[in-house]
Amino acid sequence: MKVALLRLFFLFGIVVLFACAQPIRVLEKDVTSQTNHVTLSVDFSKSANATGEVFDFFDVSVRTQNASVNSIPAKFDRRAKVNTVRMLGGFFNKDLQADTYKWDGENYVYDFKQATNRIDAWLGNDWDIFQIVLDNPPWAFQRGMVFVDEANGKDYLSKDARGVYGNVLPPNDPVAWRMYISAFIQHLVNTYGEEMVRSWRFRVGSEIDTRPQHWAATRQEFFDHYKNTVEAVHAVLPEAKVGTQFREASFKGRYVDYTGNTEDAYAPHFVEWAKANDVHYDFIAISYYPHIHKPQELDMALVYAHDMAPVQRHPDWSPEASFEIHEFKLISKMQRGGFVSVATSHSSSFFAMMAKMVLENGIAEVFQWGNVRKGEYIAEAMTQLALHSMVGNHLFVNQRTGEPKIANNRVDGIFTQKPDKQGFDMLLFNFNATDLSYQAPESIRLVLNVDFAEGTAFNYRLANIDASNNHNDLFYADFSEQLISQSKGGWLVDDIHATSSPNKRLSNAGQIAFTQAKQSYIKNNRLLWSDWQSLKVSTNGSGQSQIVIESTLASFGVQRIEVLLADTVVEIF
Repeated sequence: MKVALLRLFFLFGIVVLFACAQPIRVLEKDVTSQTNHVTLSVDFSKSANATGEVFDFFDVSVRTQNASVNSIPAKFDRRAKVNTVRMLGGFFNKDLQADTYKWDGENYVYDFKQATNRIDAWLGNDWDIFQIVLDNPPWAFQRGMVFVDEANGKDYLSKDARGVYGNVLPPNDPVAWRMYISAFIQHLVNTYGEEMVRSWRFRVGSEIDTRPQHWAATRQEFFDHYKNTVEAVHAVLPEAKVGTQFREASFKGRYVDYTGNTEDAYAPHFVEWAKANDVHYDFIAISYYPHIHKPQELDMALVYAHDMAPVQRHPDWSPEASFEIHEFKLISKMQRGGFVSVATSHSSSFFAMMAKMVLENGIAEVFQWGNVRKGEYIAEAMTQLALHSMVGNHLFVNQRTGEPKIANNRVDGIFTQKPDKQGFDMLLFNFNATDLSYQAPESIRLVLNVDFAEGTAFNYRLANIDASNNHNDLFYADFSEQLISQSKGGWLVDDIHATSSPNKRLSNAGQIAFTQAKQSYIKNNRLLWSDWQSLKVSTNGSGQSQIVIESTLASFGVQRIEVLLADTVVEIF
């Protein structure tokens, strides 16, 4: 009897335990069964859906005169390309020795060796010169200028004699400047040969309408300066590629110049002026520094419509020119002469989302400040690694249907077909501009219409880039108990966003802990591919051959998917 009762109590206990556990398990199952999913579909069977090729827009690095030639970017087996800023001199520290144009007490003299020393340093460390920036005139070009404390409409303001980055004023003598630039280009040809120099591009100025940090004169003064400069370059190399860089088209200026005026974005005005005056440009670039906490700066459709289309789609735009972004970084904060960048997987996901906008609108280049830190690829470089193997593929338009599980999640992707048409490459992303917290993954269904018979065998594999394999995210999760303010004994530096990199977000103690801890994480310079899985082409109700793949995509995650005919699978690392 006692044994029977014990058995009864034991069975009752199991039932009670199961009953207590069941609501959680049932809830999980119900969530899965009721979960919304996003369907991403593309019709590879119709060539009309192809919009061009995936091109390498992320192959140029920006470096200033202070940068180390050893700051090697993630090259992906390419040669590093550099855009050299402030090559001529005019530095903030007024190092006159570094200037390429000098007053020796009696005469103005050229000292182009200063520039070629800087160029040689890049070339000697296996960099290719992509572009030389002709900005910040050397300090001797200010000689004889009169400066005043109060605007009089004639003389430049004393406070603008030296800007944040150096000399921000036009040359004191436009004729002397023109002769100087022509002499500089000729010096480059004599030093490196015409063929090499013709392969380089030249940019007049940097973010000119960011006044007074980069320019303290007027818009028309810059336009005249640009025309003078481009003509000086072409006097020696008629086919040299020359252009300029401005702020985004929606930029609103607040600076009051020496004429008493404020001026907004220059780029749309420049396009109109250049056509009216038959002034040549091969490219126009803007800057793009989206803030992670400002949703309007992360909305790709809005950003393109407000900041880029008014330039690239301007009715006076030169059809031979390219539209580019010469400064980019996803940031949490702008600082004087610098910024605090985003280092969590938010940056990986954002770069994939931006890449879609870039490719679909033919934005030729997106220059980067740096994508490697102490030998480790940073978050956006991992996305670039995944995207690089898609370069040369045919880009196709896609459709998105269904609602994401998490409100305001942007779930989409870049869909391509391999040149031999024997496979497909996709890059998916999940980004939320209004809620930066990590949440549940999204359910994804890919539907690919193809030109293969029903039953054709394919294999596919995938690689994820998300918080589960980002060093910074892993560290922040593992050491969450220390992520409190320094005043409370923790590591957090005040006023630094949670997505920022450890070198900005953490105290010295936290940075030391990060350096020690990250050694236990997998080195993050390669994609971790899944095993190959098999699938077959099916036919839908309309008789269309399709490949259907179901997957999940992590919050602020990127997923790279490769699909190949079963007899063409090769290992690519």
